[in-house]
Amino acid sequence: MTFSLSSFESDDLTCFDILKVYYALTNIELEILSAVHINQPIDIKGITEIIPKDRTTISRSIKRLMSIGFAKQDRICLEKGGYKYLYSTLSIKEIREKTTKLIERINNRMISAISQLTEEKCIQIYKEIEEKYPK
Repeated sequence: MTFSLSSFESDDLTCFDILKVYYALTNIELEILSAVHINQPIDIKGITEIIPKDRTTISRSIKRLMSIGFAKQDRICLEKGGYKYLYSTLSIKEIREKTTKLIERINNRMISAISQLTEEKCIQIYKEIEEKYPK
């Protein structure tokens, strides 16, 4: 489902809708976030056992979740040599706080931008339109 800002007035809006919009998350990224959160720490193989997707898709989604700070990776050394990565997530409280702060920052920027809307700016845009599309 695609969202516009007016979608936020809907009574059907969920916390997952907000996470998808504000962090540009896909459905699979939300599914992986949930699976990792419930089963943490978990490796890629464990995630693919829960969500039957290609390892590359899972890895790409995990990297995306790490890039926004929702997930982290720990390198574990194996007894027989080598290593593997285990993944975990922020707590729900931390995700909620991080998202609330982001929404507050964006809201403040939007209010500031809207306060700059003036009749003169509308006239300026209209003049630019007239120049762009001469008759």
